[in-house]
Amino acid sequence: MAATRIMEQISHVVLLMLENRSLDNLLGWLYDGVPPPQRIVPAGSGAAFDGVAGHDCFNEFEGRKLPVTRGTEQAAQPLRVPRLDPNEPFDHVTVQLFADAKGKMPKPLPPGTPAPMKGFAYDFDSVYESWAELGEVMGAYRREQLPALGGLARAYAVSDRWFSSVPTQTNPNRAFSLCGTSLGRVKNLHETAVEQFQTKTLWNALPPDFSWGIYYKDLWTDGKCFTEYTFPQIDVARKAARFGEIDTMDMFFTRAKGGMLPAFTYIEPAWGYGKGLPDTFIGKQGDDYHPPTWVGPGEAFVNAVYDALTSNAIAWSKTLFIVTFDEHGGTYDHVDPGWGAVKPDQHSGPNGFQFDRYGVRVPTVMASPYIPAGTVFRAETDSKHPYPYDHTSLIASILKWRGIDPAGAGLGKRVAVAPTFESVLSDTARSDVPHFKVTPDYAEQGGGATDFANAEGVPIPIVKQAVDDGGSVEDIEARLRAWKAEHGGG
Repeated sequence: MAATRIMEQISHVVLLMLENRSLDNLLGWLYDGVPPPQRIVPAGSGAAFDGVAGHDCFNEFEGRKLPVTRGTEQAAQPLRVPRLDPNEPFDHVTVQLFADAKGKMPKPLPPGTPAPMKGFAYDFDSVYESWAELGEVMGAYRREQLPALGGLARAYAVSDRWFSSVPTQTNPNRAFSLCGTSLGRVKNLHETAVEQFQTKTLWNALPPDFSWGIYYKDLWTDGKCFTEYTFPQIDVARKAARFGEIDTMDMFFTRAKGGMLPAFTYIEPAWGYGKGLPDTFIGKQGDDYHPPTWVGPGEAFVNAVYDALTSNAIAWSKTLFIVTFDEHGGTYDHVDPGWGAVKPDQHSGPNGFQFDRYGVRVPTVMASPYIPAGTVFRAETDSKHPYPYDHTSLIASILKWRGIDPAGAGLGKRVAVAPTFESVLSDTARSDVPHFKVTPDYAEQGGGATDFANAEGVPIPIVKQAVDDGGSVEDIEARLRAWKAEHGGG
């Protein structure tokens, strides 16, 4: 079914989805003590960026007030906050949103119940019994600490009303962002996150003559990256497409610098995960920002992707670069996500959950020559347009960009009504190309985005399981060596 095309000034869309950070955690202080945003979309929706500046944002725990920090310099490792990985499954997120300082939940929880956003500290303490680290769940980076993400947000555009699609963890939210549904799942089915969603994807809804590429850093399992393995209908779309490429980031950088990227590019980062400890962590450093790893490699990666895109002036002149995060990962945010989300299909979640609540806000940044500096964008919300941005807006916008009606794409009822973000673009391209200084040491934090020691040739889910099983670094390495000996290194 055809639709009026949007974003016709754009020929290339590049989407990078990162991991497990709330808007307040990474960009809450973006406009603190500096000139306000220069452009608000839509006009009249409020002149201020809704971060933590100007708000009394705090949680309480046993009578102790835990405010949002202004920067994380007071932490032992300022660029690894929180140093313990917060809770992200559905039940924990419900506590984070609705509990009071004593962990008491309203019962029942009828639709429309306001979320006071006061349960983050209590939920964090439910797993981590340490006063020293308790306040880190309230940590919020200064923009100077994040020169790439914060730089892009101020030099181009950031949304302060973009919500994850489900109040839970990674896999269901990534499923909503690519399929418009999680098939009723509200948590990762296994600790190693190995599962598949047998349902139609965005790529299946695009016409066969449309070119696309998926570029990754890590193989996940069965010789495939996470995205290809987890959403197997992508392989059906790949066989039908005139150009459908799944390759490494080396190919992405080659194509970007040569101005040869396909129309739609999807980037999968190097995955980071592990067990957080007060002074270090046991696991794998990625460049996806996932706690409890360091954020520096993520900053270096975002900057490298942006630099590659802007290195070819002709291609950059018609490119839209989108950076977002799949979910908040348990880190604090002060904005109630609200109710009223559209149930995408017939699937209900556990205990009758109807997918009528959004997840927590996440940072979503967009960069293009057609985006004026200092833009803050939100969905137009009125009686005709009642829905905020969530990850299904990615699907709806890309489909309408190609002239496809989201309502007829077969990707669920949420996609059919999702607001699209063409209003972030202006009609006139700017001539300047801002650049950002990320010091070389950022890329090397935590050892850089490299494979875990002695894990070369071992599928990432096996490494994750070895880490989750616990023990010392030596114990984990011994288990991995034993796996390699038994299976021949993958």
